[in-house]
Amino acid sequence: MKLTSCSVLVGLWLLSIQLPAQKNTNIALSYKLKTYPENEKAKVVANRFTSQYRFLVNNNQLKVIGEEEKDLVSLESNYTHIESVFYNDNLKIEEFSTAFTSGKSLWPEKICGNYEVDNIFYSDSKLCAYRINFLYEGTTITVKNRVKYDDPKYLTTIFFHEMEPVEDREISFEIPQQVEVELVEKNFGNFDIKKTVHRDGDKNVYKYSVKRLAAIKQEENSLGSLYFYPHIIVVTKSYTTSVGKNKVLASVNDLYGWYNGLVLQVKNEPSHLKAEVDRLTASSKTDLDKIKAIYYWIQDNIKYIAFEDGIAGFKPEAAHQVYLNRYGDCKGMANLTKEMLKLAGFDARLTWIGTNRIPYNYDIPSLSVDNHMICTLLLEDQLYVLDATEKYIALGKNAERIQGKEMLIEDGVNFIRKTVPISNETNNLIDRTEVLLLDNDKLKGEGELLMNGESKKSVLYFSTNVKNEDQKRLFNYLAVAEYLNTDKVEVTKTPDIDRDLPLQMKYQFELGNKVSSFNNDVYVDLDWNKTYQNLTIDDDRLTDYYFSRKVKTKTTKRFRVPTDYTVSHMPTGMNKVFDNFSFLITFKLINNEIYYSNEITVHDGILKKEMFEKWNDCIKQLKEIYSDQVVITKK
Repeated sequence: MKLTSCSVLVGLWLLSIQLPAQKNTNIALSYKLKTYPENEKAKVVANRFTSQYRFLVNNNQLKVIGEEEKDLVSLESNYTHIESVFYNDNLKIEEFSTAFTSGKSLWPEKICGNYEVDNIFYSDSKLCAYRINFLYEGTTITVKNRVKYDDPKYLTTIFFHEMEPVEDREISFEIPQQVEVELVEKNFGNFDIKKTVHRDGDKNVYKYSVKRLAAIKQEENSLGSLYFYPHIIVVTKSYTTSVGKNKVLASVNDLYGWYNGLVLQVKNEPSHLKAEVDRLTASSKTDLDKIKAIYYWIQDNIKYIAFEDGIAGFKPEAAHQVYLNRYGDCKGMANLTKEMLKLAGFDARLTWIGTNRIPYNYDIPSLSVDNHMICTLLLEDQLYVLDATEKYIALGKNAERIQGKEMLIEDGVNFIRKTVPISNETNNLIDRTEVLLLDNDKLKGEGELLMNGESKKSVLYFSTNVKNEDQKRLFNYLAVAEYLNTDKVEVTKTPDIDRDLPLQMKYQFELGNKVSSFNNDVYVDLDWNKTYQNLTIDDDRLTDYYFSRKVKTKTTKRFRVPTDYTVSHMPTGMNKVFDNFSFLITFKLINNEIYYSNEITVHDGILKKEMFEKWNDCIKQLKEIYSDQVVITKK
């Protein structure tokens, strides 16, 4: 029921006279906040949240002080809230406090430690998590913290949204005129964010404010918050002191210069690698054979571990150390790849890149632009992108997460900016072909499954890291997704571990639950995989749907109708073609054989919000086709 302003006031008055007031609570405020639609499912709300960043020049050094203050109001009793503050070697927590609105201090339980995020190579982030208990509904607690950035380049991205709803959000920057800072505004379009700029003495003050923000929503199959939620990228370019102008990150040249300076500090010892390189390349006949031998060996033998510590969050570990340890993060693995290829006589170089979780390129000179390191190799005017963290990927193929992304390739004191080529959806083709016939009350047949790209890589990785019995179950499932204990499924050819060829699997089956009879009619279910039949997009989804790869699936089946039967019914096909996706399904009767084809394509692997309705309409029609059956009737 929608509450009017009058009913809200009456409700607040009734609460004020009916409920006993608990100390440090504001039940009227809690009741009011509950009426806002963005707080419908919330247990706690930030009624006010301010963030202030002050740039200070002292002793010819530039530092940034960040101060936050948040008024949290609980919307239910006995709720435990976790408040987190990040820190690292260049970001220090100077103060954290919690207090009731009465001013009485709280001493929440604190746990501090490492913070890990997949694919983040540069971050040495740690966090302190503070456990705050709200005993009563309406309890209001103010949380404050102050942090210091010893190096302003580490102040990168600031979001407006929080894990809880925010009613009144403000972000401000105090920047002395001697400091050059660019505030890059991202995803402001769908939000009523107000901005003011004014002079306060020798400082420029920038203020951003917005009201009524829902809690940030983590949705599966999303490209991530950077694509959709408003945020500010802080690019500190330079500052001037009595001794002159000091650059921080004024351009991509400065960003590369800092990266390259760290690389020059790495002390590689190639002598530890030479014997292994010689062994790996001894039988190679061509340059490509040598490159594959080294590249594939690193994929197979060096374990990827997302390990960063201090400045090592940016600085690669020495190649020989990664080799001896048999593990490393992406920087260490890239460095090892480079050094082993150099020993084999190739021009290999370290390369910085952002995965597709980051929607920026190097036009923004910031540590927030890239989160990964790879190796590139120049051979006869061709550039090969080598990412050893991608197990079972072939030379010349590139993972989806870096396709189309800009690279920063080392070139001595200079650098090269290139873009990773984009493959089309055929690179990820999953192609299934089956021949079926009716044998009494069972459906018998044989099939072949070919997998390419991301799905091939995933299957090979999983199948080589499980027990034999689990591997068998995996292959049986890939052959026939759903079968009974009374059915027979046999994989006659298991996939070879060959990066350069499609994954190929052959199988035979005898299934009893795909056929049913009534009088003279036999009902046959030709497609039991029913690809994407349950992929209906929720109406309230906020972000585009990301499949994690470009999609191309193709299923072709040939059903031999018994000679003493005739086909009395076939399901209707489907032909839906849009700019970004298509569904092509056909049933054809040729010489008493039914040819079934199902081809689904999502060209760039992303469904935009504006296409959800059309997609859902297609899924509805697809379900109807899958629920229908071929009917053959005895002559």
